[in-house]
This record gives sequence, C-alpha cells and structure tokens, in this order.
Amino acid sequence: MDIHTDLCAVRRNASKISNNCKLIAVIKADAYGHGSVITAKALARIADSFAVATENEAKELLAAGVDRDILILHPCRYPRLTAENVIYTLTCLRDVAAFSGRRTAIKLNTGMNRFGADAENAATLIAKAKENTLVSSVYSHFYDATDRSAVQRQLDDFERVTRGCDLPRHIVSSGALTAEVPYGIARCGIALYGGIKGYLPAMTVTAEVLETRRVHAGEHVGYGSGTLRKVAYIAVTDIGHAHGYRRLGKARYMYVAGRRRKVVSVCMDCTLVECGRETKAGDIVEVMGGHISPSELARSFGTNEYEVFTSLGAKRT
Repeated sequence: MDIHTDLCAVRRNASKISNNCKLIAVIKADAYGHGSVITAKALARIADSFAVATENEAKELLAAGVDRDILILHPCRYPRLTAENVIYTLTCLRDVAAFSGRRTAIKLNTGMNRFGADAENAATLIAKAKENTLVSSVYSHFYDATDRSAVQRQLDDFERVTRGCDLPRHIVSSGALTAEVPYGIARCGIALYGGIKGYLPAMTVTAEVLETRRVHAGEHVGYGSGTLRKVAYIAVTDIGHAHGYRRLGKARYMYVAGRRRKVVSVCMDCTLVECGRETKAGDIVEVMGGHISPSELARSFGTNEYEVFTSLGAKRT
C-alpha cells in the first residue's frame, strides 16, 4: 500500500481558513496521518503557529527546524523542552510553579470535561500564571462543533469566564468555522486535510494488486464460510486490517481500472476485491482518494474521518 499527501490541497485549505483569521494548524498524531513534518513545512508561510498533543511531537518538529510557535495541547507536569517557540498548556494551579519563566497557554474546561480548569478556578489560574509564566493565550475546546446550540453555550461560557482578559483567546475549531471567527483565531485540524465538507481531501491511499484469479460460483473467497453466488475475477491487494483498513463494516468499494469494485474480504495483510479480467498483478487500485472519499470510507467503517485518516496514515512511510 502507499499513502500520498497532497500538500497543495493542505495549503489551499489552510489559506481558505487564514483569509478570515489567524490559524493555529493542528498537526498532532502525525498531522492526522498526513505527515507532521512535511505538513508543517508546507504551511510555514500560511499558519501562524502549530499545535501538537505531546512534547515528543513538538520535539520532532523542532528537530526538523520548525521555528513557528508550537502549542503542546496536553498538560505536562514538567517542561523538558527549552526551545523558545514551545508553548506549554496549563490546566491547574499545581503546575504553575514548574513552568516559571516559560511560555504557557491556559486551557479552560467549558463542557468537554477532558482537560482544562473549571470556571470557578479560571480567574485564579490565569492570574497566577501571568505572575509566574509568559502566558500567550487562553483557550478551550468544543465537544460537538456540529451542534450549533452546544457551540453557542460553550462560547457564552468561555466569554463569561474570560471577559476582561487581556490575553489572546481561541476556541473555534474546524467544524465551527464561520465567516466571522470569534476572537479572530481558529485552531483547526480536520479541515486542513479535507475531512469536512467544503475542503479538499489531501490523502490518497492506493494498493498494489499482488495476484488475480477467477473464482467459480460456490467457492470461498477469504476467511469465513461465505461463498460467491456467481463467477468473478478477484484481485488480491496489499492492504489489510493491519494497515488500518477495517475488517468489519458495511459494504465498501475500491476503484479498480476505472470502475468502482466491491470489496469481498479483508484479511490482515491483504484485501480481496472484485475486478475485471483485464486487471493483473502490479496494477494500482484506489482505496481512498478522488473516487472513494474519506467520508464514504468512514461510513463503511462505522466511524468518522478522523479515525480513517489516523488509522490508515499510521502506515505512511
């Protein structure tokens, strides 16, 4: 199998966002499987800063020469990176002292209940952090960016808790992008990679045909007791559930020799798909791309685009 990232698409998606606001490009989890280093370099002149989940992810970007600000989204007990462009997230008073003199961002909990200081502790944390650290921003995160009423409730809570704060603020994510972005900063991930409507998909996944065969009606194909109802040509491709291509799910297709063809069986290291007699070993089929969209594959997997990207992208070389 092979995974290709269309960096032109990533840049166009980022430019579309940054036309209306400052952009914090989220490139955690290897840029959702698209390649964090190549994505950061592609967005060097578009994104205002980057966000990752962990220190190790930030360390990888630093080693690659990324000099834009890098926000670490997960809280850490102690800072291990000394680069001046690294910003650590603070979520509680307990950790403030450990980050004395370091650049930080304050994370507030407005309903997701994952990371962040609760409303009653927010003012104290912000004040204490400003006394001891170099606070760059205050932020929160939507738990359902597609639910407009939930988004508005969180926006209202965030505004109430941070009203009067003289620091940059950000809460808007990909699914909540609007023409007017509250606070003028958007922290976006999935939109950069075309995982939501209105943005260009950037990941193409292909597989190579290893072998083809003609299978008769009543014969087995792959694991299990299922048999073919009629004669068919079958291509064995080099992608399987070990590569993030799920074994179970709804009917799905690959794009083979100019046609959508039904997947018959998914094994650990290979997948069997219907084909025509013209298909031969060495041919390349599309698993996801211009003809099989991320949203279609997500529906067939019974999941979302985030998991499709990161599962398949984990095998990117």
